[in-house]
Amino acid sequence: MYVRQLLQCEYAMVAVPGKDSIRIQGFAGPNGEKDENLAADLISGLRDWGPLVVGDARLIVAPVLCGGHIMGVLIGYSSQPGAFTTGHLDTLMAYTQVAAGILANAATEAAADTRTSFSTDELTHLFRLITIGEFSACFAHEVKNPLMLIRGHIRFINESLPADAPLRSNFEAIDRASRRIEEITKRMLDFSKKRVRRTEPCDIGNLISDALRFAQPYIRTRFIDVQVHVEPNLPIIDADRWQIVQAIVNILQNAADAMADVQRRVLSVTAGMHEAQMRILISDTGTGIAPENAPRIFDAFFTTKGDRGTGLGLYIAKQVVDEHRGTISVETADERGARFAISLPV
Repeated sequence: MYVRQLLQCEYAMVAVPGKDSIRIQGFAGPNGEKDENLAADLISGLRDWGPLVVGDARLIVAPVLCGGHIMGVLIGYSSQPGAFTTGHLDTLMAYTQVAAGILANAATEAAADTRTSFSTDELTHLFRLITIGEFSACFAHEVKNPLMLIRGHIRFINESLPADAPLRSNFEAIDRASRRIEEITKRMLDFSKKRVRRTEPCDIGNLISDALRFAQPYIRTRFIDVQVHVEPNLPIIDADRWQIVQAIVNILQNAADAMADVQRRVLSVTAGMHEAQMRILISDTGTGIAPENAPRIFDAFFTTKGDRGTGLGLYIAKQVVDEHRGTISVETADERGARFAISLPV
């Protein structure tokens, strides 16, 4: 089982809560060992479905959510006290997004064209993505200290130079660049923080602005013209701010990638009311979506970008929208771009 590999622990299992019972979907131990008594003991000892680390840090639990409901539970166990940390919990929670898709596929395995499992290569790739994400946050944190040192020296030099010194403009340019690096690292740290899901009143214009600011370096390097129109006086929506921002960022990145090989690169983002719901439209002038790919565009690990793609961005975006009781769809016209539509309840 991949959960055991992910956590590097002795035992791991997936449990699926039912109406009156709990079913063990999968269990893995050393050398393929399966201990039903241990599985029952672990489940009976749980206070709740987590996310949490319990039992002298020997037991780790993370719920798999879909539409706000628990569809499964990921459990890791070690006989050694102190085996798990909050870092392990963050890693396991990151994997629950994919586990949701796996459990959903397993629930409908009777369909001939339904994918019920992922290859070792794909799951290993996911583990690398999680690791890169953790390292990126660490990198952003480490950048802050030398950056503050650079800016401190720049201020000292500026204060020492005469007002008409020719070099002053050069140091001002360095200062502006260092401020931009500081802003990017702050966004990266904010975006990477593990958060408990929490809804709050949100202005849709602010959510779109946050997503565009975060994706700006990615969009700017591809020379894309961004057009934004948010209708005035829109109602406030109740949403998890960072989850919606992440969903929008994922779609923006997908749109930017779709325009990599075209000359006219326009990214359009609009927001307004439609049929008593808040609707966000994100359009691009890329190559569009081939008809045979449209049914799989939101599937986990499905990508048409080869090694450049992860196959997780749109999948996660759909999971976020579903959990907010909304809908997401995509359409393409004559292979001249794509338009994603997100509808959220008000």
